[in-house]
Amino acid sequence: MAAKRTTGVDGVHIVTARKPGKPVRHYIYAWRGGPRIRTVEGGEKPSITQDDVKAIAAALEAAKPVPKDTISGLANAYRRSPEWQALEPSTRDTSGRALDKIEAKWAQVPLRLWCDPRMVTQVVKWRDDMAHTPRAADIAVGQLTRLLEFGRLRGQVTVNIASGIPTLYRNAQRAEIIWTEGDFAIWNSHDKVNQALRDVAALAAHTGLRRADLIGLTWSEIGDVAITRIARKKSRGKRRRVVMPILPTLQLLLADLRTRKRKDGVDTVLVTSHGTAWSGNGLSGSFGKAIRETDLHHIDGDGEKRWKHLHDIRGTFATKLMTAPGLNLTDKEIANLMGWTPEQVSEIRTHYVDDTAIVVALGERLAQAAVKRTVKR
Repeated sequence: MAAKRTTGVDGVHIVTARKPGKPVRHYIYAWRGGPRIRTVEGGEKPSITQDDVKAIAAALEAAKPVPKDTISGLANAYRRSPEWQALEPSTRDTSGRALDKIEAKWAQVPLRLWCDPRMVTQVVKWRDDMAHTPRAADIAVGQLTRLLEFGRLRGQVTVNIASGIPTLYRNAQRAEIIWTEGDFAIWNSHDKVNQALRDVAALAAHTGLRRADLIGLTWSEIGDVAITRIARKKSRGKRRRVVMPILPTLQLLLADLRTRKRKDGVDTVLVTSHGTAWSGNGLSGSFGKAIRETDLHHIDGDGEKRWKHLHDIRGTFATKLMTAPGLNLTDKEIANLMGWTPEQVSEIRTHYVDDTAIVVALGERLAQAAVKRTVKR
């Protein structure tokens, strides 16, 4: 059994432990009951170094109580709240990084200042300073909105000044962006895209599932005529039960996906090149890198280049539902199936189905007119 000798050196707490047959160890703590900052093996009682002093100072700073009437205090309360605990781990990860940005910028700002509507100009300036990464800027402002709303509901602020600040990222205007047959041809033939990523894109095109549901889909959720699962993403505060029809082409794809090598116990339909289940961040990183390697992009009406996303393949699936022989689904039926609004479906139909049908019909009429002119001659 270890014999211990405890010594205090200028507020530092040092514990010396001796065990038969083993070298003596000295454990240096910032203070009694505080964090351990260094372990020394062998020799006599160690001296406190300059690095130890810095470590102690950092520990003391971290241990300072955070005033409850500041943004940091509100953020601490939010991280312990039922609302925070109810978030999905992936959402907590994203929101946590945004909270870190908020605290880095506003940590010691008293909550009483957040009751002044003039603070909105400071938030907009903060958002604009992050405009080089518009999506991250919007996430940060969105998280600040949720944090202040948390405080408003508990009487710590009287108004949520971050509410209603416009977003920078144009993700909401992506209805016109889908993956075309040409995009899939490039994706499936490019040497920078491995089979695992090709499988992801193919399953997305045949199911319209979101990222979380694509990587979480298991074989037990695949029925004879439909896929049934509880969606990971909440819609209007509730998780939607997804029931996706299995079209003949999807049946063929699933048969192919069953042949992929996978490690024991892995039951997900999609697997990485190592035979393991995908993680959300792992797929996003690999997919985003491959998008840039293959240069898959969309040019909008303003001539701006916009990278295509995995999420854009949902629009491709919507066009499949619109054009599948014999289905004749309405915009409302497709919207219910995909968790969209009928207006979103209508916009995709206009861009990629109706316009195409009009062009094809016009081409046929021109061809027929040319034949008639030839016959007359």
